[in-house]
Amino acid sequence: MRRIVRLDLPRRLGRHLPRPLTEALTGLVIAGAFAGLRAALNPIAGDLAPFALAILAMVLATLVSGWRSGLIAILVGVALDWYFVLAPRDDFQLSPSAAISLAFVAVTAGLTLLALALYQHEVRAGEIARARRINFLGHALREMDHRTRNNFQIVMSMLQLQANRSGNSEAKAALGEAVERLQAVAAVYESLSLSSHGLQTVRLQDQLQEICDRVRAGLLPEGVALETELEPILVPHEIGACIGIVVNELVTNACKHAFPGRSGRIRVSARRDGPQALIAVADDGRGMPGTARVRRGLGTRLVEVFVQRLRGRSEVHSSETGTVHTILVPLP
Repeated sequence: MRRIVRLDLPRRLGRHLPRPLTEALTGLVIAGAFAGLRAALNPIAGDLAPFALAILAMVLATLVSGWRSGLIAILVGVALDWYFVLAPRDDFQLSPSAAISLAFVAVTAGLTLLALALYQHEVRAGEIARARRINFLGHALREMDHRTRNNFQIVMSMLQLQANRSGNSEAKAALGEAVERLQAVAAVYESLSLSSHGLQTVRLQDQLQEICDRVRAGLLPEGVALETELEPILVPHEIGACIGIVVNELVTNACKHAFPGRSGRIRVSARRDGPQALIAVADDGRGMPGTARVRRGLGTRLVEVFVQRLRGRSEVHSSETGTVHTILVPLP
């Protein structure tokens, strides 16, 4: 019934016909169709339940075009049934029993029409209120996103200012790395907003593509290409955030360390492998030196922490021809 109410024929035809005309035509057409059907059944049904189809026509017209259309349908339908079914000589003479039947139909139809009109009014009021709530929530989410991005920018500016004022080279470098990682988190957050499929899930391929586009625009060394091969995958919001941070960290590290004075290629891929997602970040750079494999820097620890949060596992294969990081993440 709710789908029929949403049909709202006068609104759909509003560009071609005035609403009152659409309501009148709908009531007349439906009343005429049901009256013709009742007249065709007259040899079988006789004068039994003469106005049953008229009430049904009123209900249908009301649901399709509103209460005015239903009122027209019941008035026209009752008149036609009265003339073609009850009147023995095709006139408007009524027997006492027919008059009582007509009065009963009038009261029943009036109450039914009133109930339908009130129902439609409540449905429309609920739809308007729901649309207002959705608009309000959308505005609130956009405002929260805007403020969150501003907060990221404020914190990064403060850290960068402190780094510029610091006389300690180690502290300055640490603050600079903190700014870079905060930029990575901010980029992941914004990409989540852009790639959201809903409040609970994100399109992982869109999120990773957005991260790679940002790296390509601002951090990619000259002569190094960044390629992506991303299959459509829907993941929960929390999983998408962690994967984004890990991929951003791996791609950033490859940009900084894999190609000292040389050209090359970085490739990011993601696909579903059964009940899990398989994400790989590969480069054809110089590989990880032995000291780097033993040393556990902040970037390595960040990757390990977020992979553990994902309850996944990661593998690293590195040689003189490049490095491949593979991450397997179970999906719900």
